[in-house]
Amino acid sequence: GNSMKNRILMAAVVWVAAVFLVGCFPEEDSCNIRTAGIYVEYELTEQGNNATARATFWPGDSPGGTYLELGDCGDEIAVNGVVLQKEGSNPEYYEANIDADDVYDFVFTRPDEGDYTSTIDNMPAPVEIEAISLSEIPLDEEFDIFWTDNDSGEIALLISGDCIEDYPNLNGDDVADNGSHTVGAGAIEVESNEIGESCAAEVELTRDVNGDLSSDLKGTIKGYTKDTASFTSTP
Repeated sequence: GNSMKNRILMAAVVWVAAVFLVGCFPEEDSCNIRTAGIYVEYELTEQGNNATARATFWPGDSPGGTYLELGDCGDEIAVNGVVLQKEGSNPEYYEANIDADDVYDFVFTRPDEGDYTSTIDNMPAPVEIEAISLSEIPLDEEFDIFWTDNDSGEIALLISGDCIEDYPNLNGDDVADNGSHTVGAGAIEVESNEIGESCAAEVELTRDVNGDLSSDLKGTIKGYTKDTASFTSTP
């Protein structure tokens, strides 16, 4: 009777271990999935002379849930010849710092299926914040942000900090890309438990474009240019 009981016990232990592994790593190995079943998210961000390339892979038709890890079958992603390395967790993504350039080629290499090249050759004009009118800014007074007016349309603005709510909205919002933006008196809200406090805050301005994804891939390819500036928000 004991050997039967032990077998059942062992089976239970193995089963628990398997559940635990799945719970920790909601990932799939890319080697198990044909290219037609993969969704890619490619991003290239330029700030000054620095460029960062990032790629995230998902099985299926949309991002979210389970992510793909590039397996040991030779699958790799490179941008302008630089292979992106695995970073982060949940989801893992692939990233590299590369030289800023006029054209960025994302090449997804799959030994069994071929190379897939996606390109960004229409990067937006660089963003350069010229001035914030003060280094210490009382939020009950209006203030101006100035930047190089070398594009058109809209630009994404985010002002964030430890003691303030995101401005103009959560995670920022688009404003006219015309070289200046006035933040009204009291327009930035202090978090309720931080009233009367000063804190470091940051202005981030970002332009974006859509690149040209390989016709054999599903997903998105975005190019961003951005600049940041810091100030101290005071009561």
